[in-house]
Amino acid sequence: MSSESVIRPAASDSSDATHRAQRLAELLEERGKPVLTAFDFFELVRRAYRDPPVGASRPRHSIPDRGDDRRLKLALRKEGVIGDDRDYGGRVIRVLTVPDLPAEDVVCLVDPTCHVSHLSAMQRWGLTDRNPNALILTRPDRGTAAARLRSRMDIAAAPEGAAANPFPLKIVGHPPRVRRRTVRIHESKAAGAFVESRDGDARLSAIGQTFLDTLQRPDLCGGMSHVLDVWEEHAETYLDEVVAAVEASASGLVKSRAGYVLDERLGLRHPGIERWKAFGQRGGSRKLDPAGEFAEAHSETWMLSLNV
Repeated sequence: MSSESVIRPAASDSSDATHRAQRLAELLEERGKPVLTAFDFFELVRRAYRDPPVGASRPRHSIPDRGDDRRLKLALRKEGVIGDDRDYGGRVIRVLTVPDLPAEDVVCLVDPTCHVSHLSAMQRWGLTDRNPNALILTRPDRGTAAARLRSRMDIAAAPEGAAANPFPLKIVGHPPRVRRRTVRIHESKAAGAFVESRDGDARLSAIGQTFLDTLQRPDLCGGMSHVLDVWEEHAETYLDEVVAAVEASASGLVKSRAGYVLDERLGLRHPGIERWKAFGQRGGSRKLDPAGEFAEAHSETWMLSLNV
C-alpha cells in the first residue's frame, strides 16, 4: 500500500499537520522496516519537521516535542499506517504499510543489543542441518547493554544539538514467542562478536564466535556430541577465525577444550593451538562437556576429562 494513498489531504484541509503526517508516512515506507520502537519513531518525526514536505510552511518550532509525536501517531493510526505489534503490543510500533519479516529480523530491529546465537546461528551459518524450534539470542549483561543503548541515543541526538529524544531506548523484555517462534535470551558478560546479516536485518554471532559458543554452552548448541560432529566437519574450513575467537576468550578452560578438539581429535596445526597448552591445569572439574559427568578417560596434554 502506497503512503500517498493512505493520507491524502482533502481540498478543504491543507493543514501543516496533515502535510507532516503525509511526510512521516512516506518516511516510514522509505525505511522499509515493519517494526520500530518509540525512540526510532520520534527520530523520523524529527526528520519530518526538519525537512517539511512541499506545501507545508515552516513550523513555529523546528524541534518537535512529545505532543507533536502523539498527534502524529494518532493521525497515522487513524489512517491505518501504524498499529500495535501483534507480539510486543503497544511497546512496539507496527508499520502496516510494510510487509512483515521473520522473527530473527523483528527481534533485532526491536532490540539493538541482541544477536542470533548458538544453535540458531549455527543453522544460519550452515554448520548444522538441525532446524531449532527456539530462536536463541545473546545480549551482553545489563550494564553493558544499557551503555550500548546510551551510546546509540547520544549519536542520534548529536546532529540535532537539542534535547534528548523523549522516548529513551530501554532494555527490551521479549515476549515468549515472536512470529510464532519461541524466543530464548542468553545474557553474558562475554557476549562476543557479531556481524550484520547480508540478507536481512538480523545480527548473527560471528563465525569464530559461533564455534566458541559451542564449547561454552554446548547445551544451547545441540549437545556436545553434536558439537564435536560440527567441529569435525567444519572447523578446518574456518580454522583462522576459530583460533582468533578462542585466543580472544579470557577462559583458559575453553582454550583447553578447543585445543583438545583441534589437536587430538582433528589433528589440525596452528601456532595458536600450541600456545593454549600453557593454559592446561589439573583439576577434577575440568571436563570436555561441562554438563556431563566426570569420566576416567582423559587427555594428559589438555588435562581434560573426556566425558563424551
